[in-house]
Amino acid sequence: MKKQVLIIMVLLVGFAMPAVAQKQVEARMQMARDRYATGLENIAINKQYEADEIPAVGYTTVVRKQNWAGSGQMIEKLEFYYNEIEEDMEPYPVGYELVIVRRTYNISDSEYFEEYVYDEKGKPLFWFATYNDKGKVELRGYFGENGDMIRAICKKADDTGKMKECGLDDDMERFFITAPDNFIAFYAAFQAIYSVTY
Repeated sequence: MKKQVLIIMVLLVGFAMPAVAQKQVEARMQMARDRYATGLENIAINKQYEADEIPAVGYTTVVRKQNWAGSGQMIEKLEFYYNEIEEDMEPYPVGYELVIVRRTYNISDSEYFEEYVYDEKGKPLFWFATYNDKGKVELRGYFGENGDMIRAICKKADDTGKMKECGLDDDMERFFITAPDNFIAFYAAFQAIYSVTY
């Protein structure tokens, strides 16, 4: 009898695990959507302050220019959008929380746009990239709490310009492979810039 109960318990746990894992993935993806919306709102507010010439801009821009052999000058622009961490009775921020990094760059005459969204702990949450390679391409990657990609989506424009899901080619795979390393590098750059003391 005990053996039958144990077998039934193991089977129930085995069936429940995929459902729990799927719910965790869905929860993380919803968190990514919410955080992305917050990041876009942060960008809009900062751009409006800047347009109104109000000195309340809360982002940093880094521009790198490099001449690549065979493809000419590459210009890479990184915009770091963040929240200030405040405490009562402190007149200045006590820290900074990175929300989203926007990256634009070119390779030869091809233009690329990427966004890196971080969770509140500074971990990768969502990545978006778009570029034109014989038609518009959009790539999306969602990341779990441990930094592993939990969902990858690629879309490509068809002959009418409508975006449709597609299979990965070598270029797309290269983007997905490099995104986690870029999350780490950009976060480290942000920390280096904002850990300067005065």
